[in-house]
Amino acid sequence: MNKLHKISLATCLTGMMAFMPTTNAAQFTMKISHSASPGDPRDQGAKKVAEILNSSKTCDIKVQVYPSDQLGGSNSIWEQVQLGGVEVMIAPAANLVQYEPLMGILDLPYFWPSDPEQLLKVYQGSAMKDLLKFPEAHGFIVPGVWHTGYKNWTSNKELRTPEDFKGLIVRVMPSKILYKQNELLGMQNVSMNFGDTYSALQSGTIDAQDNPIPLIYNMKFYEVQKYVTMTNHGILDQVFAISKKFWDKLPEQCHGEIRTAIAEGGKVTYEADEKLMIEDLAKIKDSGTTIVELKPEEISAIKNVLQPSVKNYYVDLVGPQGAELVNKFENEFTEMGIN
Repeated sequence: MNKLHKISLATCLTGMMAFMPTTNAAQFTMKISHSASPGDPRDQGAKKVAEILNSSKTCDIKVQVYPSDQLGGSNSIWEQVQLGGVEVMIAPAANLVQYEPLMGILDLPYFWPSDPEQLLKVYQGSAMKDLLKFPEAHGFIVPGVWHTGYKNWTSNKELRTPEDFKGLIVRVMPSKILYKQNELLGMQNVSMNFGDTYSALQSGTIDAQDNPIPLIYNMKFYEVQKYVTMTNHGILDQVFAISKKFWDKLPEQCHGEIRTAIAEGGKVTYEADEKLMIEDLAKIKDSGTTIVELKPEEISAIKNVLQPSVKNYYVDLVGPQGAELVNKFENEFTEMGIN
């Protein structure tokens, strides 16, 4: 074979290989988006899901995690998930309320068990299973909820009494329940992407925000706020929301493996959050930010302003289905011995 023929054959083979399907490409790709920083408990849980699914022998799927709103802000990503452009969003349930108002029950202040172990048991109960069926009608499959801590307020003054909250301009997620909560305390609500919160606090555009301690530390809110007041007034737990368009394309064995991976990711998230809660609180205190521990009577005074007013507002807002959900959860609390 002469040199010219060798060149022609090599060129032909190269062209044929370009059109051959690659054997390494997965059949399905699942992008997981979330707003938290790398290393946050939510991020650790998402990476656990990716680790489990990427090593699957029966579900041909490639999972990638995108932290810090890399695929879009928390106020805009949901349409992408609905359409299937982004397969998964892990975010507070408040972000789903604009599509399914019944999910607002997860925003109720001083409603959920204050013991996280009891809360996790509630998440495995029938009432939660009933609640998580509703987003499907809007294009979202929600196999589970991850516990990522109880919310506390950061501000530039102590917030010991209901009167201390009056007049504060605060960042709020798109949930009417949270709007109502803040209004009852006399605060002014501002909606913005989570990633813009630090600069808004730094510039004084807003006065305060509420999040769990690990998120307050990871997002460095303590750098631009003088106080963290330990109100523990609500949960900021995350829905693992999957695009129904994507879900419906998957074979049944993938559904089971994804559910299992989500449960394992939730455990990692919870364990990381419990560990970081202690460590990050100490770091925030060491930075010079004041940690305000409230007395039981101070908590009660704030709670009395919010409950039962917010719960009644939720029921009025969503109607009989909401009332039924509240009753189901409260009955489960009683059965489990939760006060």
